[in-house]
Amino acid sequence: MKVVCLKLAMNPNSYACVIGIIWAFIANRWHFKMPSIVEDSILIMSRAGTGTSMFSMGLFMASQKKMIACGTNLTMFGMVLRFVAGPLAMAIGAVAVGLRGDVLRVAIIQAALPQSITSFIYAKEYGLHAEVLSTA
Repeated sequence: MKVVCLKLAMNPNSYACVIGIIWAFIANRWHFKMPSIVEDSILIMSRAGTGTSMFSMGLFMASQKKMIACGTNLTMFGMVLRFVAGPLAMAIGAVAVGLRGDVLRVAIIQAALPQSITSFIYAKEYGLHAEVLSTA
């Protein structure tokens, strides 16, 4: 856990999130606009990041000896967590904060969509069972 916290503290994405939240608060309060050069640069990097992550995940999965690297039982458990427990937790949280109607349905559907790219990248970076996350 200490290694993960240290890597997280040294990760530039952590600083970017904090800076982004601070910028959002300041821009909302005093109605600042983000400079177009910064906004366009962030857009280019975000589009490139998803493709690069998918490519990395594909390379990792192709290098595995077995298609289901962690076994059938663990794969089924991961699928139940991702496709049942995740949307259920989102539904409970969304209803608790007062979401209703189409917004509630969209939140539940988004919770059911696979988040394998992001979770795979973090697992690969921190050495936390990337073979399991690339399967389920």
